[in-house]
Order: sequence, then C-alpha cells, then structure tokens
Amino acid sequence: MRRGFGPPAGPDPLRVAETPLPLESYGDRQGYDPRFILPDQPLPLPGPGRWADDLVDLVPEARDPGGDGTEIRYTHFSVRMSRSRGLPLYSACNIDGSRSRRGLPRSDVWRRDPRIDPQVQNLREGYGQDHQGLFSRGHLTRREDPNWGAPEIARQADADTFHITNAAPQRQGFNGGIWLALEDYVLDNADRANLKVTVITGPMLSAGDPVYYNRQIPTAFWKILAFVHDETGELTTIGYRRSQMDYLPRPAGGRFVFGDFRDSQVPIRAIAQESGLELAAYAALDVMAGASPEMEVAVARATDFYLSR
Repeated sequence: MRRGFGPPAGPDPLRVAETPLPLESYGDRQGYDPRFILPDQPLPLPGPGRWADDLVDLVPEARDPGGDGTEIRYTHFSVRMSRSRGLPLYSACNIDGSRSRRGLPRSDVWRRDPRIDPQVQNLREGYGQDHQGLFSRGHLTRREDPNWGAPEIARQADADTFHITNAAPQRQGFNGGIWLALEDYVLDNADRANLKVTVITGPMLSAGDPVYYNRQIPTAFWKILAFVHDETGELTTIGYRRSQMDYLPRPAGGRFVFGDFRDSQVPIRAIAQESGLELAAYAALDVMAGASPEMEVAVARATDFYLSR
C-alpha cells in the first residue's frame, strides 16, 4: 500500500465528486488539537504571518463562534488556505500511533469543501496522468495519519483527507522517498508511553513559482514534526524540506528546469522565513534551534535525521 506525502490520486486520477457534501455534515469536525501531545504545553497552529490578508474565510454558516473563521477543521487535522494561490498554506495533523487504523481501504474520491468558496478549490485543472505531464493531487496530511480511534471516526478521517483543500500539485515521481517513512520513524523513536506526534505539512509558495496549466506550481514542500523524545522526555520538533524541481515537466517551448531535489533537515526558522508563516512555538523546540537558518543537512534515509540536540 502506498502511503506518504504525495500518494497518487487512485486508479483513475480524475475520480472526483463534483457535488460537495451537505454543509451540515461537517458539524462534528473538531480539527487540530493544540494540547494533543502535552496538555500543559500546547502547540498552536502556525500563525498566518505574511499571509494574514490572504486567508480563505469560512462561509458565515460554518463559522465557529470560538474560532477565527479561517481554520478548516477535519477529523484530527486542520487546514488553512491561501486565496490568491487556491492552495493550502498548511495542513496540521494529530497522530495517535497507539490507536492507529492504517489498514482501512482508501476512500479515493476527491471533493470540494462546502464551507469555503468553491472558486479557490481546483478539482481538475492540471491533474491527471503522469505520462501526459500532469500532476497528482498530493496529500499534505497523508491519508493514513489521522485514521485512528473508533472505526467510524477513522473512516471519516480517511475520507476527510480527500478534500482538495488538503492537496497540492505534485509530480508522481516525487511521491516516494523519505517522506513515506518519516512519521513512522519518529513514532518508533517517540516515548513509548506517549505515542503521539503532531505533523504540519505545507508547500513553499513563492511569487516566482513556475506556471503549468494556468496555475503556479510549488517547487518545494516542508514538514514539521513534534513529539516527546524517548530519551529526554521533552517536547521536541524537527523540520524537513523537499524539492520537486527535478520532477517538473518541461514547459511548452521552454527549457528543462533543474534544481536541488535533496531531502534535507533544516532549521524550523528557515521554514518560517521561506514559507512566510509564524512558527516560533515550533522553532523554540527545534533540535536545530541553535543553527543558522542557512544550515541544511542532506539526508538519504529517515535514520539520518537528528532527533535530539
């Protein structure tokens, strides 16, 4: 079973549901829990930073009186969207490894979310078969991560990950690699009594991103993981960056674009600078907190990651 950062869209990459689910069917979604790992040491959702004026708002009928009107809540994860790019800024997920139900069959039907403007939710344009130069709908919160708890809750979580709000265009060749194993590796090295991990994933959105099929395509992605370290017992974070430059198709009439596609562990401060998001709470716990933002550690396998200072 394929899992990970950018799973394929299924046997039929154009399999979508054009009609959204009823708005009222989302009333029970609790979303990301800041106190999931340690109740007395909350980890808030990333702040919008330079994207503050670009966030997609929920429709009035879907707004929680206690929320800010931009957090799109799903089962065990939450998303915030950029209006100008029509893409998620990030997807933040709580994983309970001790209650995982990763054997569930794929829901495998992509759909829009009725709680936000449909005009910022691209279901079809640019997506399709890899050999045609098209893109996969790449999960940000990977399909199996929120699938834990009671069976009906896990099945709902699986279906929730197939909202287009949780996807960004990714080339099929970019789907594998360390990204498939990183969360599992961290869970394997987490405190045995607290098999909980928070994972936040997003695209690096830049004004200079190349255009394919009338849309700007992100060339790099980032991931932050938070967990209780097995040896120190302390809340710990690590940052990861990956580029898909070398997987991008040749633009019509243009040259191939080559770039560094290494998997790299990077300071979370660097992710904050490049993404434009506010990540101070995570940067303070980073194993690379003392490193220069320009520091980059190339990794060839999950075991190459530094999990402690």
